[in-house]
Amino acid sequence: MTEYVLLTENQDYFVEYLIGELVLSNSISEAMKFNDENIALRFKHMLHNSCELVTSVNTYID
Repeated sequence: MTEYVLLTENQDYFVEYLIGELVLSNSISEAMKFNDENIALRFKHMLHNSCELVTSVNTYID
């Protein structure tokens, strides 16, 4: 099964966004994994709109 992660311009991975707090990590193992590319794209757009965070959707290979 293909999974996806969100990578920032600073090479950090999106971990979570709770109650206005954005958590990023430089470790891909801590990144939130998405099973559906469309959901990952929706999170990407939500993070851009709410946090002005620029990310790319990348394939996660375990």
